[in-house]
Amino acid sequence: MAETITDVRPFTRVKDVDVEMTVVKPPAIIGLGNLLILHEVDAGSSSTAPKPALADAGTGKDTPDKSDTGKTTGTTDGKATDDGNKTINVPKITPVAPVTGVADKLEPNDVLNGVLSRKTDPYTSAQYVEYATADAVGAYYDKTDPIYIKSDNYFMQEAASDRIAVLNYPKGKLADALKAFWYYNWTFMIFDKSQFTDTTPSADAIIASNICEANKDHFLVLQATQPAAYVTFYAQNYTIGLIHDLSEPMDAALIGATATLTVGSVTWKFRKLKGITADQITVQEKSAIDRVHAIAYIEVSGQGETSEGWVLSGDYIDSLHGDLWVKTNMGDKIQKYLQNTDKVPYDQRGINALAAICSQVLQQAYEQGIVLEQEVYDSNTGETQSTGKGDYSVTATPRSAQSQKDLSARHYGGLSFRYHRSGAIHIVLVHGTVQSDTFTNSRA
Repeated sequence: MAETITDVRPFTRVKDVDVEMTVVKPPAIIGLGNLLILHEVDAGSSSTAPKPALADAGTGKDTPDKSDTGKTTGTTDGKATDDGNKTINVPKITPVAPVTGVADKLEPNDVLNGVLSRKTDPYTSAQYVEYATADAVGAYYDKTDPIYIKSDNYFMQEAASDRIAVLNYPKGKLADALKAFWYYNWTFMIFDKSQFTDTTPSADAIIASNICEANKDHFLVLQATQPAAYVTFYAQNYTIGLIHDLSEPMDAALIGATATLTVGSVTWKFRKLKGITADQITVQEKSAIDRVHAIAYIEVSGQGETSEGWVLSGDYIDSLHGDLWVKTNMGDKIQKYLQNTDKVPYDQRGINALAAICSQVLQQAYEQGIVLEQEVYDSNTGETQSTGKGDYSVTATPRSAQSQKDLSARHYGGLSFRYHRSGAIHIVLVHGTVQSDTFTNSRA
């Protein structure tokens, strides 16, 4: 990161009125729509870094000896001693060169080019880099490189973020690399190159899909040319499958056009993608794509649109993205309340405060379109009326309902909530009646 020179106080003057101004700058986009491009670096390339190692601390073990549970009193050369003068093995990271061969520290030219950050995982040598624009990516990759092509199309879309990330990982180390950078500033990931041989997915595609499925808080977007490529992923909730010519980066375009829009306010069907050619397909082709719950970019009524908005399990992206929004914001807001409050009392006052935060998050989720609106049936008119309220509830059990163990540990586990997802209308059937005055021989 660039450094700012400080430790210089402003000059003063003899004056009775001072005016201090604060410039409010637009915040960095930190949300649930940022994109990560996965790039495998061949282990045989000249930039390959040596394998990481842990100091053995004299015992030949790579992990701490869990049998030593005494209090740590000091460390030297990766060792720590406890009150009983026993040696505890402490893992020591041996720094490794980044797989890209480029140092993490940003040079002036990096900053001028638009590099926002670089970070290398010392265990795998995988390197995570954030760029501010497509031109920033183009300063480090040829214009014919898939990373640049996908970045350029991503920033072409109207809802693109203020950044894009690239994860350079050594061959065979994708799982470890993702683990290192999983909670960095991104939610959707794509590969720079196709992950299918005919209709057979790569090992990395399966690994990335399964990791998303296990964590349930990130999405993988794959692109193939045949629906059969997605048979392997048919039950995956956090993998999105696209059907399109590989010469056009539909995966980057879809994320750039949709993911950073207000969660809950948009469905992923009907999206218009800049720089992507809409396909003219037959009913049979559309049926085959729908059967595996993939998404194509097709021409309908003279316009291009995404054919659906679902993941490969058949659930809908906006619903899962909404669930993730609720989970993330619920956790963050309660966390900040605990951090910013001197003391949250373990009584009804503290419990009510926590419950109020839950209600606030769910109310916002309702306003954004994540939560369904409550409806009531009016028996007098026979009509369904809107209440103007979200279909959600929050439950907070009192202190007296908590176990003695929880009270002793200052742990409160009595907070819960429920909500009804708000869906979207994707298909419309209209029934009409036409009155004719013409007599014909038709039996219809």
